[in-house]
Amino acid sequence: MSNLLILTVGTGTAGRESNLAQGLINTLQQVNPRRYWLVPSSSPDSTGLAELVRDGHEPKESFQPWSPTSSFRCIASPDDIFDCQAALREVVVAAKRELRPGEKLLLNPTSGTKQMSAGATLAAVAEEIGHLVFTVGDRQDGVVRTGTERMAEFSTEALFWERDLRIAEELFQHGAFMAAAQLLANYGEKLSLRPRQTALCLHEWQRMNYASAARHAARFSDDLRRYLEGLQKSDAFGEAALGDLLAGADELLRWGDQEEAMARYYRGAEQAAKVQLATRYGLRGPYYHADALEQGLPPGRWLDGLLASGRNGKVTLGLETAWTALQQLNDAMAADYWRDETLRSLLGKRNDTLYGHGLASLSGQDVKAARHCLQRLLEPHLRGVLLGWTTANRPTSLK
Repeated sequence: MSNLLILTVGTGTAGRESNLAQGLINTLQQVNPRRYWLVPSSSPDSTGLAELVRDGHEPKESFQPWSPTSSFRCIASPDDIFDCQAALREVVVAAKRELRPGEKLLLNPTSGTKQMSAGATLAAVAEEIGHLVFTVGDRQDGVVRTGTERMAEFSTEALFWERDLRIAEELFQHGAFMAAAQLLANYGEKLSLRPRQTALCLHEWQRMNYASAARHAARFSDDLRRYLEGLQKSDAFGEAALGDLLAGADELLRWGDQEEAMARYYRGAEQAAKVQLATRYGLRGPYYHADALEQGLPPGRWLDGLLASGRNGKVTLGLETAWTALQQLNDAMAADYWRDETLRSLLGKRNDTLYGHGLASLSGQDVKAARHCLQRLLEPHLRGVLLGWTTANRPTSLK
């Protein structure tokens, strides 16, 4: 497959066995680009050398003029690294538009001032063309002997990888797991397998999609895979699942997502009542059969109203109705819940947000207070929840 080539052109120092123009022509012959651009400085010696190279290389049609009126994009200040970078970026941008599927754009910054070479390298990194090629060979008098030229190609992928991994780490630390994974998706598995699979694992874990999270974890950690498979197999109305739900709320609070964190604590408070209904009283959701409720709850007007709210013989319980059901059973945890006006008031703030019925924003202080009250409520009644209410098992970094 043919490639495209951008070649800087200096004036340089010729040795006894070197011919500058022929050396650059030899470079072109070895690369054999479908199309190439020459980037000299604006000095007459440099543009004159570029003309010799252009006229000496075959096929003539492979040379790409910079514009209808100018053969070259000349660098006005070849000793100014930023001017060199700007000029080379312009040429790179133009050349990228000419790329065909499967082609590579190569940049050879060997010839010219050191600032031209450095500026060309910076341009390659800035435009992410990915491939630098240097003309090397046997040296005499400090320069490559004409006729010994060979190409040394270097991928800039390692530079891009280090940069993108730093950005992905920042995204990861703030809970943007899918964004981190997508940023690393263009790199081969040799580099990206562990960090990318870690990000995908945490993305699914935060969604409580344990089966998918375990599959990603299996790519880099058997211990984590087993832990997630344990959560997958755990009782949906058990203490382990509730603990992990609340751990996810803690993560949201840490990332500054107060409204979503409160929504999870609210859901956790609701789920705590349902765990108690399931484990102590045999009433299991998420949809409660009317006949089970009739058998398991004391008769009365409240139960009649609850059953009337059902459809097709099934009833759903929200936060208030779940805790009221426990209250009807004279449950000790329910008594503590209904005594804790602070907890109920704080959880009620969820209803004013977009996760409830409004658009209000919440302060981190209110969400932290709700977390504290909920933990205090569960501690004497569902101690197993506190064991699972931890983020200690979650990877804390992509590295």
